Amino acid sequence: MIDFTRAQLSHLAVHFVGNKGLGEELTSGNKLIELKDDFVKETLVRYFVSPFKTDIYYRFKGKVDLSLDSVSNICEDIFTNQNVFVEKAQLAAKHLYNQSMHPKITGGEFYVCYFKDVVVDGELTDAVGFFKTENKETFLKVYQHVDEFDIDCESGINIHKLDKGCLVFNTDKKNGYKMSIVDANNRNAECALYWELDFLNAALKPNAYYHTKNFMDTSRGFCEEILTEQNNVDKLNQQMMLNKSASYFKERDNFNVKEFEKDVLVQPEIIEAFRDYRQDFNKRLDLTAIDEFEVSPTAVKQNNKYMRSVVKLDKNFHVYIHARHDYVERGYDDEKNLKFYKLYYINEE
Repeated sequence: MIDFTRAQLSHLAVHFVGNKGLGEELTSGNKLIELKDDFVKETLVRYFVSPFKTDIYYRFKGKVDLSLDSVSNICEDIFTNQNVFVEKAQLAAKHLYNQSMHPKITGGEFYVCYFKDVVVDGELTDAVGFFKTENKETFLKVYQHVDEFDIDCESGINIHKLDKGCLVFNTDKKNGYKMSIVDANNRNAECALYWELDFLNAALKPNAYYHTKNFMDTSRGFCEEILTEQNNVDKLNQQMMLNKSASYFKERDNFNVKEFEKDVLVQPEIIEAFRDYRQDFNKRLDLTAIDEFEVSPTAVKQNNKYMRSVVKLDKNFHVYIHARHDYVERGYDDEKNLKFYKLYYINEE
């Protein structure tokens, strides 16, 4: 949990970072922005920090050459000495500019901030913030002159929609710091990771969210790749296993792999196949696997949308099976030469 109740925005620098690959410019601010209007300052802080509400944390990956202008090195220098803030903020803007090579990356304002007295998971610390505006919206302005009105349009930033952001907290330095990331414009697969990987060089930090997400991904992969009709497992049984896996995480605060095997997988041959798949899955993705961990409600909520029990029948029907798989029968009609599902129920809503 991140709490900004006591936080103070003490340093702010603004730059414009264009798309280097398209020949757009980098304009670096050479001094701190002074916000004398309290309303503007409070609005700006709310725009920056409001999206950071989850327990999803990242860290900087691996060791970085001290000669490089990496975000990790920049943060370490700022935490050590805030007098170098402007210089380091300029380096951050230059680093982001150098990563902005893909033609679909949108240029925009780039903000570097320093926050004092942020509380993260109960710890009081400072944070360096990096934020980027990529989308502008059109706003109407209405002017009243006694009994006459004028209407004009202006382009501006929607303070309820942060495009990209990152908070790096001055804690757990030896393990790559603790950071939180927002990226609302990562739907384009070709440039989705440029903020998280190319600019920040970040990876998920092992915690409840990390372990819950990894195991739910493993369970889904096992159902979709191993429990298939090619391996003599029909679609209904595949979806039943997927549903049981999702329900297991919904109903528990703590995970234990032995309990999961006993309650969800049940059959010895399925347990053995899952163990083999899990070992291969973790190796392929270089994941850290542990057998007991606290379940993250955030990870469960986010991953449940990928673990819905849906049986797709040709292009005509989608059957959603949430529970009671014993109320579903699957068969074959010899006269029509078609497969069928029979559903039993008590009440119709």
